[in-house]
Amino acid sequence: CVLGKAKQRFHHSSFFGGKAVAAAGIIITDDNGKLTRLYPHSGHYRPGESHMQRMLYFLQQLNVDLNSFEVDMQQIVHVSREEPPRKKIVTDDKDSTVKRVKKTVSIYLKSASFVACYLAHKAHMIGQGTFVQIHNVRHSRARSVKEVLIAIDDGGFWNRNMTNS
Repeated sequence: CVLGKAKQRFHHSSFFGGKAVAAAGIIITDDNGKLTRLYPHSGHYRPGESHMQRMLYFLQQLNVDLNSFEVDMQQIVHVSREEPPRKKIVTDDKDSTVKRVKKTVSIYLKSASFVACYLAHKAHMIGQGTFVQIHNVRHSRARSVKEVLIAIDDGGFWNRNMTNS
């Protein structure tokens, strides 16, 4: 309430009542309405990689050329901002607020076609168990390439052929 009157506000999440969405973010167009940039930034919905895949697939199905615009990959590849987000600083005499650094300050732009390929390859590698193998290597106490190959092989080729040598 402001001076006894209810302040009416409309938030972007009100369109869907805060419920699940297929994708969320910021779409930037030129003066003619042509898509130039796509930012997967949304504080409320917190879009992830699957949301970006869905959005790029949707645009491709509409015959939008994925080479014609850029996507910010900052959150996808976990690129940190040049300056970390700032919080409220409390001092002895008073509170002072420091402005937060916007995500668009340290954007990491790539063509949408690059992002689509990156996400597709990553999904494929996850499906093939590549990251599980990497995790196993990182946590093994192997001291040689031979020991690493045996550790991640799960009884396959390397175990049959290298344990005998």
